[in-house]
Amino acid sequence: MSFLAHCSSEQFRSLDFELLLASSDLVGGNEMGAGSLIPKSEFIGLENVTHLAAGGETPVLISNAAAVTRFMVDKGVGMPGRDRMFATATRARERLASLLGARSQEIALLWNATAGLHAVAIGIDWRPGDNVVVGASEFASLLHIWQAAGIELRRVGAGPCATLDEVADAVDLHTRAIVVSHVSYLTGVRSDLAALREIADRCGARLVVDASHSLGVVPVDGSLCDVVVSCCYKWLLGTHGVGVFFVNSKRWHQLEPKAVGWNSVIHEADWRQRTSLHLKPTIEKFEGGNPSFMSIYYLENALVTLEEIGISRIESHVLELGRALLDGLNRLGVDQLTPARPAERAGNISIATPHSEQLEARLRERGVLTWGGDGRLRISVHAYNDLADVDRVLEEIEALGLFS
Repeated sequence: MSFLAHCSSEQFRSLDFELLLASSDLVGGNEMGAGSLIPKSEFIGLENVTHLAAGGETPVLISNAAAVTRFMVDKGVGMPGRDRMFATATRARERLASLLGARSQEIALLWNATAGLHAVAIGIDWRPGDNVVVGASEFASLLHIWQAAGIELRRVGAGPCATLDEVADAVDLHTRAIVVSHVSYLTGVRSDLAALREIADRCGARLVVDASHSLGVVPVDGSLCDVVVSCCYKWLLGTHGVGVFFVNSKRWHQLEPKAVGWNSVIHEADWRQRTSLHLKPTIEKFEGGNPSFMSIYYLENALVTLEEIGISRIESHVLELGRALLDGLNRLGVDQLTPARPAERAGNISIATPHSEQLEARLRERGVLTWGGDGRLRISVHAYNDLADVDRVLEEIEALGLFS
């Protein structure tokens, strides 16, 4: 039986899990590569791979194992542990609010980004003739959730990324929402939120933003948005089971949940007095019941790591790595979907190729993790990457010769 199986709750609390796991077979022993902001040795499984797949899944921080163990200990000790669960969720909301320039009361922890989009779709008081404007190349959930609700969907964009002019031409006084990814999953293009805000204001529409490919790696100005949703298992270094739902109370104070639970309402201690429903004044009312506490412990710990570095520093880092990557791809004559201008990109660099799945698989065989599909290969750089990673993927792409 393992050492962990013999530990009491108090022993679990006192363990230095980073040291414990660093000595196990789960963790690589490589030191920090030159230029990375987070040492590769702080992650599980990076000893034998070049990880450039943050746009799909990020590697796991070793410290997240300790965070999950803290949850397991708290879960088993009764009411004090329960109090710590809610305190951890509060800290997670506060950290997310800091990333968005928001207040923690404007953040709910739903189970994924799509849940937030669904809350918007059913929360708008739709009128006959209303429409939603979405880029034709957007991620599937941003397109289909409106169609499922029976709302007119105006798909815009002749190319792989809708332009501001195409969005402006598509809206009218019946447009209730402009829905956009801050950073495209497909091309890596970063949208101009300030310009989109101006378009939305001209027609009286809500600006609904999916920040799944930007939150945690570049700044996201929540003040420009009515709603921001995001997954947590990519650039935030979190995991599945928890998603960000931010509603800007200055812009949309009247949005209310259509389904409620015990966690949506102000608690009345005397059951005999529970005769009327009083929703919480915070966006937590959208959570309904218990959030995914284990995922939240994991997320809150990851957010601490990002905070210690700072998002502006991470942004500068990934833009510099992206510049080196784009320069190298230019030398190889590779067709790119991602613009070179720093303001128009973040951590995703996409290559146009009909052989993306084949290229991803062959790179993976050579120890380089990327992401294929949708007619493009996506190479993602994050805080744990360095110039050696960029050089490695360029060398392997050149060696494979699929673009020659």
